[in-house]
Amino acid sequence: MPEGIEKMSVSLAERQVLIKELVCFSMLKPSEAKELASLMQEETYSPGQFIVVEDELVDRVYILVSGEAEVTHQVMVKKHLKKNRVNIAPLAVIGPGDAIGLNDTGFFSTTGKRTATVTATTKVKVLSIDLKSLHLFLQAHSHLQTKMYAAATQMLRVRLIKQSLPFVKLSYERTQWLATQVEEIQIAPGTVIFQQGEKGDSCYLIRSGHVEIEAAEEDGTKHALATLKAGTLFGEATLITHDPRNATARAMDECELLVLKHKHLSELIESEENVAKMFMTLMVDRSRPLRNPHVSAHHRITADGQSIVILKNPDNGSYFKLSTEGWFIWEQLDGKKTMHAITMALSNEFNTFAPDIVAALLSKLAKARFISNLAVVDESAEGRQSHFTRVTKRLRQLLEFQYAFGDADGWLTQVYNKGIYLLFSKMGKILMSLLAVTGFVIFLANTGSTIDTFEIMPHVWWIFVWLVPCTVLSVALHELGHAFATKSFGYEVHYMGVGWYWMSPVAFTDTSDMWLSTRGPRIVVNLAGVFTDTLVAGVASILILLIANPYVEAFLWFFALYTYINAFRMLSPLQELDGYYVLMDWVDKPHLRQAAVLWLVKKFPKALRNPSLFKNNLPEVYYWLACIVFIILISLLTLFVQTVVFKMLGLHASNIYLSLSFPIFIAIISSLGVVGEIRNQSD
Repeated sequence: MPEGIEKMSVSLAERQVLIKELVCFSMLKPSEAKELASLMQEETYSPGQFIVVEDELVDRVYILVSGEAEVTHQVMVKKHLKKNRVNIAPLAVIGPGDAIGLNDTGFFSTTGKRTATVTATTKVKVLSIDLKSLHLFLQAHSHLQTKMYAAATQMLRVRLIKQSLPFVKLSYERTQWLATQVEEIQIAPGTVIFQQGEKGDSCYLIRSGHVEIEAAEEDGTKHALATLKAGTLFGEATLITHDPRNATARAMDECELLVLKHKHLSELIESEENVAKMFMTLMVDRSRPLRNPHVSAHHRITADGQSIVILKNPDNGSYFKLSTEGWFIWEQLDGKKTMHAITMALSNEFNTFAPDIVAALLSKLAKARFISNLAVVDESAEGRQSHFTRVTKRLRQLLEFQYAFGDADGWLTQVYNKGIYLLFSKMGKILMSLLAVTGFVIFLANTGSTIDTFEIMPHVWWIFVWLVPCTVLSVALHELGHAFATKSFGYEVHYMGVGWYWMSPVAFTDTSDMWLSTRGPRIVVNLAGVFTDTLVAGVASILILLIANPYVEAFLWFFALYTYINAFRMLSPLQELDGYYVLMDWVDKPHLRQAAVLWLVKKFPKALRNPSLFKNNLPEVYYWLACIVFIILISLLTLFVQTVVFKMLGLHASNIYLSLSFPIFIAIISSLGVVGEIRNQSD
């Protein structure tokens, strides 16, 4: 900032001399030089003050009247195996008569941003003129250099675009590109720019003048929504949602507009993540959001006594959790209040002024279709990704394929009502528990004899062939356990399906409707799959006593072993499997693993020095204790299975380290996901 803007101490005659000495203004007539001189302001800078800064937008040009200044430029120095370093390189020392921002042919910058920093080394007095005034002067004197006028026009466009909210964080290079794509139009007072209800392929940025936005109700009455001034972008909503214009725009006086076509806006949204986010914020800010009438609200109390609301959208089977403040915002969505009005209502109710939180919540609700009159098409997600990221994503989709069998709730309800409900009666639960416990005891009792039989039986590889389809059946029964447990509590299951995860078959059940229940039933539903596995394995073990064929006995034992191992694997808190969700519901903390990782990285070192801090993060502490216990148990289980396999194959480990290598390997593999998250948070 200048030290001060002074009254005219440099006469018009002295100013004209300084102006005429610049080659780019040497062709000016005396009257023109006098006119330009009268438009310039005097400014002073103290030693050490910046007059202009490199990479900032060009907004003014300067002529030094007195004093000296140093011109410097940033130079990137590459360091081998180290971070690059920026050095400041001196370019020149300028004095009276020299210009800043101008050269012999016009503007020094060709991009609209400063190419160097100029710092006063003594007390400096300058004459300056802002870019807009210079542009108007050049426009009024058409015989002057057209190249200089074109450069000034481009710089003004860049400045105007950068001042518009959606483009604030746009890079200079992309802003420069956009400035060359826009068209400039003049609009007479009273001209309708676009009509409500029509399709649009352009949005507009006001360069000068005022535009009125007007909406018509169904009964034909019209009311003004807003008056827009210079620097405001409007008409962009239809380009993103592809819906008809929701209002009419009319010029209130003579207007200059920059016109941005849909294809250019789409290119920006696809390539610039910040632009996409800013457009979403802008749309939400101007909208009058209306609740989707199909959405139902379900209130419940969390374990720590907090009141929350779960929204259910039957249109797409999605759910949304709201805090007390979020529920208040939801109730304001009546189609009449703007985001500003909702923000002020929240401030009055909770003494919290949080427009960013309101905007973020409305954006998320709009994306999930909980708001009926604010639909947003995300054109940016795929386009912003690199080619490598897209290829990796497609490859992962192939390796983690899932296929849903449509809406499963109808047939699940019928099957449940025709007899499955008996399993969830008191007697049914007792019988299933007895079968599971009895089967496990029989499994353990037959382990030794099965191993001995296996060693003497020929062609035992057939057993493993038959295990493949049976393991698929086991996976399906696991998911049916979740589904029927959900039905037992009266909730819906709309999606079931199958697929594969890398090289193993998987099935899945959407039990999201259980979020409408309390944590107790949710824990039961999460454990239902594991209980089903132990029940199936128990029944298979009991059949060992009823069938005298040694091959069938060995097959049933191995099937039970696989099913028990799978049940135990599903209890892992290290991955987002049944055990993790049970733990998350037990401590009643969403996103438990992410919170635990953050706590471990950020707060655990402090808690070691002050143990009382552990009490403040008990859910995170419980998570890590569960992980440690699981890793120990999975290592012991792996050691047991390894010992069984070695004995069957007649192998013997040469030393204890070889015996422990595979269990340790399994423990490491089980921990890779959470270790990766820890590293990400630590970087």
